[in-house]
Amino acid sequence: GVLDKDDACPTVAGLKTDDPKTNGCPDPDRDKDGVANEQDACPDEPGKPDPDPKKNGCPKAFVAQGQIKILDQVKFKTSSAEILPGKDSEEILQAVLTILKDHPEIKHLSVEGHTDSNGNAAMNKKLSADRAASVVKWLAAHGIDKARLASAGYGPDRPIADNKTDDGRRQNR
Repeated sequence: GVLDKDDACPTVAGLKTDDPKTNGCPDPDRDKDGVANEQDACPDEPGKPDPDPKKNGCPKAFVAQGQIKILDQVKFKTSSAEILPGKDSEEILQAVLTILKDHPEIKHLSVEGHTDSNGNAAMNKKLSADRAASVVKWLAAHGIDKARLASAGYGPDRPIADNKTDDGRRQNR
């Protein structure tokens, strides 16, 4: 939509702008987070640089495809549903809380708990359910209406990665 005579980048598709230096040029950082689109795992959601290419430029939580996505996990005390205090869990929980407060159109959030395949399956299922319920309790304690929240524990039944590797088991927890 930019005439070649006005296009600062006539050989590539880009955006119309009021700046003659950028008019018609592609936007190298769509979400303006300082991470170039080519290296940004979430080019439409502003986030921080991260050495992990799967998380680089991604926020702690964001809405995508009708779901709240998190790329890190809430940390729990070993074999417990107690949320570990500290920056890791707090940043994720606060990010989800902000989304729920900023998006009242999200009427129902199902918090899912998962485990790896190590140990007793029934115990893992209960632990995952208890951990999901702990997250719901935290969100409700921070002002989210309980009617918007539900929890479910799936234990090892719905893995997102291969339980045969340490990394896969870590992702599944």
